[in-house]
Amino acid sequence: MSDAWRIFCDDAQLAVECARVAEPLGLSVEPAIEDRPIARAASAIASGSVALALATPPSPEQLVHLATAREESGAPIPIAIVSAGEDAARARVLASDLGLVAVDEVDPLLSTLALVSAGAESPWMAVVRALSALDRSRVGPMEAGRGGGRFEPADDGMIAWRARPRAEPVPVGRPGAVGLAVRALRLRPLAAPRARANVEGVDHRAVHDVIFGPPRALSDPASKSALAPYGLPLPIEELCSSPSRAAAEAARIGFPVRISLASPDLRIWDHPDLAVDGVDNAARVRDVYRQIMALASERQPDARLLGVHVTATTAARALLRVIAEPLPDGYVLAEIGFADPHGHASGDRTVTVLPAGPDAVERVLGRLAASELLLAGGPAQRRMAVTGVSDVLLRLAAFVNDHRDEVEQVELHPLAVLLGGGVEAREACVTVGDAFLRTLRSPRAAG
Repeated sequence: MSDAWRIFCDDAQLAVECARVAEPLGLSVEPAIEDRPIARAASAIASGSVALALATPPSPEQLVHLATAREESGAPIPIAIVSAGEDAARARVLASDLGLVAVDEVDPLLSTLALVSAGAESPWMAVVRALSALDRSRVGPMEAGRGGGRFEPADDGMIAWRARPRAEPVPVGRPGAVGLAVRALRLRPLAAPRARANVEGVDHRAVHDVIFGPPRALSDPASKSALAPYGLPLPIEELCSSPSRAAAEAARIGFPVRISLASPDLRIWDHPDLAVDGVDNAARVRDVYRQIMALASERQPDARLLGVHVTATTAARALLRVIAEPLPDGYVLAEIGFADPHGHASGDRTVTVLPAGPDAVERVLGRLAASELLLAGGPAQRRMAVTGVSDVLLRLAAFVNDHRDEVEQVELHPLAVLLGGGVEAREACVTVGDAFLRTLRSPRAAG
């Protein structure tokens, strides 16, 4: 590899700042302003050390392209997304989950390059005793271990990294920037290489029969029929098209039950008053059926009303909203957040890339502000919740990836994390794209 870092930038000011910050570190860099910096970095990684400094947050598809290049080369690709706002925060999170080294400013980017250039393989295990108490707090806590080298004071308020007791110290930046760089590097080995999500024994013809057709959002019953072959945990429920059938099914399932409208046009997550919990007798079931159908007809006269779902009552400790969309190279983008009104109002959500193992899913859930709702309790209870959510995400990723030509998006809303352990997808919506129409327009179809 070349001794100089090629830093691809989308802004001239960032290129100048990279050169300025690199100079006191004695770091050789070659900033370059590019119209398509991510594509240039992905193509250049095989022939040298590359990094990115971006003012415009990259898309998930661009990050996947970059991550694929990183996996093929085995080299790190540090990336600074120097921008504020939700899009930039999401991009940094996705970059980190994809195994890139993501920071939010030029200073920690250059500290990252300095540490990598100096051969610091595990700087989060470095000894920091030589630093002042203030500098130690800025660098952040270190993990116990060996082989992390040593941080010590350097000139002009910077700190240096020393690989071995008799090695020459290498300046790596100011303490705050070094701390951010170390935390970003720490996340890289936790992003395991991705494998294609797979579920054995799926009847793909049965799935195809449900999703084949023009662009549309499938109803909850149809969406669950498409997802069921992948083994997603679904509630015990029946679709009923008459009050008497609803009462009979409620008695069979066991009171109390939940009665909710089944319609592709009026989703329960948008109209929560079209669902009633705790219905405890047959007469009440019939009354609730009529009330829900009348209210739905009044709210949207042209809505397609399939009847109601009669569902067994289960108690949830938390309700999640999961949205999954296909990305290139077998990846799936997942947005995960809380489905309760407070979670919606506060925007308590995060993003990641699937498939991901239980440890990665636990880190993703830990990024939610109200993560204690999911991760509280003893180790066994915590592991049960994480394992349940992780299994659902794996099966969901397999569904989306297997049918990426037809499926644009899948939404589980809510995915209930139950008090007694386990999870269930209470409501689902599969959005089908234009694959059917493209088939009709193809030359083969015309012939």
